Amino acid sequence: MTNSDEMGITDEKSTRVTIALRKFLTAHAKVISILIVAAIVVPIVAVVIQISPVKRTLPVAKDFFMVETDGVTNRHLSDYLGKVVFLDLMATWCTACRQSMPDLQRIYDAYAGKPFVLLSVTTYYLSPYENDNVSLMKAFKEEFSANWTFAVPYDAPSVARNYGVDAYPTYVILDREGQIAYKSVGLVPLGTLTSYIDQALKS
Repeated sequence: MTNSDEMGITDEKSTRVTIALRKFLTAHAKVISILIVAAIVVPIVAVVIQISPVKRTLPVAKDFFMVETDGVTNRHLSDYLGKVVFLDLMATWCTACRQSMPDLQRIYDAYAGKPFVLLSVTTYYLSPYENDNVSLMKAFKEEFSANWTFAVPYDAPSVARNYGVDAYPTYVILDREGQIAYKSVGLVPLGTLTSYIDQALKS
């Protein structure tokens, strides 16, 4: 057999393979297209699943009982369900808390008439002889001519523990369903606080 004969046989085999491949591709075009798309899409979906945050239910705020600075009115935090609640967890001796008062007044004024409540609640309690009481909170409120609600919880240590208060002020924003929408520690820019309040009001 000559080289030209061998080449002819090889070309014939190649042609047959090519024809067979074309027939296979034509017959299974849809299946192949699906496999190609799957090969591209599946890895992308997997990456998206990994990087997309999982939507979780916000934690429900722990209820507590408190007495307001008039020394007569008693309330549960849960009494404010249906409204956005801005909890200012503070202490009367706290310098940063004093510095925050002008911004808190601006917040109170800005959301007057809306389903919004600003509560300044002390969680400072060391002993029966060293703690914030109704008289101290009332004096603090009057010093700054504040016109929102100030209160003392009946169990301040539990409130501090439940809300993770380890520095003052600690701000907690609750949505209308009583779930925690935001928490921060220390002084926070006014614009940051109002943006979270706005989000809670819209939800």
